[in-house]
Amino acid sequence: MVDLVEDWEDLADYARSLPKSIKAGSSYQLRKSKQSVELRVRVCKYGYSKEFKDEDDVELIKILAFCKVEKFIKVTASTSTDLFFA
Repeated sequence: MVDLVEDWEDLADYARSLPKSIKAGSSYQLRKSKQSVELRVRVCKYGYSKEFKDEDDVELIKILAFCKVEKFIKVTASTSTDLFFA
């Protein structure tokens, strides 16, 4: 289960406070549609999700830059463990 936070800066501050060994499992995902881009970020048990109308949104670019600097893993899709090797 992931507990969602409302404010990106709260999650970013939390991530900065973690040792590298704990932060290493953090991840993010972009889900694009014709109308918008949804960003999801997970750090330990906390998550942040927001939909942006434009890929060039300043806040989206800032968050993605943070994820890359912090070496978060980019997730492309999710599947059930039981189905992964099926």
